Amino acid sequence: MKSFPQVQKALRSHNLSKISASFPRSKAGPSVHLRFYHEDGRRRVSAFWIPSGGIAKTKGEGKEDSHSLLIRAGFIRQAHAGLFQFLPLGLRVQEKIERLVDKHMSKLGGSKLSLSTFSSEDLWQKTGRLDRSSSELFRLMDRKGGKYLLSPTHEEEITSLVGSIVKSYKELPLRLYQISRKYRDEPRPRQGLLRTREFLMKDLYTFDSTPNEALETYKCVRQAYDTFFNEFKIPFLTAEAASGEMGGDLSHEYHFRTTKGEDNIISCTSCGYVANEELAQSGQNLSNSALESKNESPSSTRQVKNVDYTLHPPKDLETQAKYSNQWLGVTQNRSTIVQAFLPSEIEAQTTDGKQTRNTNINVHAIKGLFPELDLSVETPIEAFKQHWRLQQLVETGIAGLSEIPRILRIFDIRYSNILPSPDSITIDGLEVPVLHEHCKLTGAIDLVKIQWGDPCPRCDEGTLKVEPAVELGHTFHLGTRYSAPLNATIATKESQNEQTPMQMGCHGIGVSRLIAAVADSLADSKGLNWPRVMAPFEAVVLSGGDHEGDAVEVYDALAATSDSPIDAILDDRNKQLGWKIRDADLIGYPVIVVVGRDWKKGRKVEVQCRRLDSKELVPVGNLRAYVEGKLQQL
Repeated sequence: MKSFPQVQKALRSHNLSKISASFPRSKAGPSVHLRFYHEDGRRRVSAFWIPSGGIAKTKGEGKEDSHSLLIRAGFIRQAHAGLFQFLPLGLRVQEKIERLVDKHMSKLGGSKLSLSTFSSEDLWQKTGRLDRSSSELFRLMDRKGGKYLLSPTHEEEITSLVGSIVKSYKELPLRLYQISRKYRDEPRPRQGLLRTREFLMKDLYTFDSTPNEALETYKCVRQAYDTFFNEFKIPFLTAEAASGEMGGDLSHEYHFRTTKGEDNIISCTSCGYVANEELAQSGQNLSNSALESKNESPSSTRQVKNVDYTLHPPKDLETQAKYSNQWLGVTQNRSTIVQAFLPSEIEAQTTDGKQTRNTNINVHAIKGLFPELDLSVETPIEAFKQHWRLQQLVETGIAGLSEIPRILRIFDIRYSNILPSPDSITIDGLEVPVLHEHCKLTGAIDLVKIQWGDPCPRCDEGTLKVEPAVELGHTFHLGTRYSAPLNATIATKESQNEQTPMQMGCHGIGVSRLIAAVADSLADSKGLNWPRVMAPFEAVVLSGGDHEGDAVEVYDALAATSDSPIDAILDDRNKQLGWKIRDADLIGYPVIVVVGRDWKKGRKVEVQCRRLDSKELVPVGNLRAYVEGKLQQL
């Protein structure tokens, strides 16, 4: 066996094959390979835990699922349903996104803080969100009976904190942000990091003294978000959005187009109109009152086809679907059935002229009218029956109940006259009262889901596109939605004695979601493909045969410079060159530098860049400048 000084000499020369040879062969099999840790400051794969390989590729045709790639390439592992462990490669990607967030929040004047993961149920009760969000909250109680929850978002906590400290308009504006783990009791975790129970988010909270100042802050945040998402060099969409349970009356979403997206983004082929499916409109939304005053049909661009205006639906709700195109839903407390009517066919204006198409319900329009609607229930009538125990009510009746079962009815705008509506409808023998809602009472209601080719609401030339996308960021102008109920008030410039609620905004970016969305957007048949700003390493240097020492020299040419060194890693594992290249492709390094047979000929290395479809021999003296030029395009 070789002496310890011989092993030290091999270490100094960085020749791992000599080190491996320093250990005897086992009688039972091949030589034992041990991990070695170097103290020369170079990043080496041999000393960096990358458990890539060892997991079979998902069978199937076409491109491998990006979530499967993240697992096989050694970025993440699933711990439990909707819960993931980030391995060293994944953590480096996450940390690079965090540094990018810090960069842009700093330019915006944001101060970074860290709020507790726990939040008090009392605060959520004061803002009215506890009951509305209860099904998605992880709730817990301490030994003294104190009620807490794992925060899915921190509006209540940040408002309470700032409200207890800031007392005057002179202390505003204030911009505070954090990057923290959030929790949601997701009923169906799916698509890897896109829909989880634990996720990492950036939250920016803004506080201003007047509505005008708050709107100016909102504009600044939107500009910062545009700059942030441009860093990834991936096309993104900014869509007008509904604020939902967050509150406020102004919000925008930021999306990447992806086939894995659960959202649909509606955009115009001609003008700049972009909106999410909850807020989008088509170009035929005239109110019934306007139509009737003009004595016109429901739309000049989209006509109702085969609508029975004399419809008399049977009183049995179970059989109404045979006589009309209807949709049924139930509220979150299961006490109310929502019944919507829409035409089965409409006439749409397309580039090829008017065409008839079938209709589908726009559930977001219904949700906008009835926010308490639970869209996750697949059998609303059964849920309604189970809640009310209808057989018992048939015997006892509903008189005297503090809350009664009911049915809310709503009709699409294309029904120019209110359809006959009975006072009650029978469900399992019980007469359930009907409340009649119509667009004359609530404004123009388009219940037909927008489809590709529908007319644009903003221009006459364009038509609408419907594209799947994943939401990565959201900006909200909240106004006093949280400051008023939590008494976060200040003395104003006009009156030091009069307190007024602070104007707020909240602005999120899904950090862990961003990792999954980028992976899905750029992955190909060989593996992942990271943009420079979030790649675990910008370049990898690998070699085979007798080029281990030469690879160290090439690595130093890239990384061992004081002037903006390239974030590189050296793959010095005792593996075949072809295996290393395939592994580098799987991991998705932006640039791969191969030290091979051309090194001895002219000290040249092969530089591969899959996203740019380039492969070129480069002299080592020009290597750093060449690689930097490629990275700037990524």
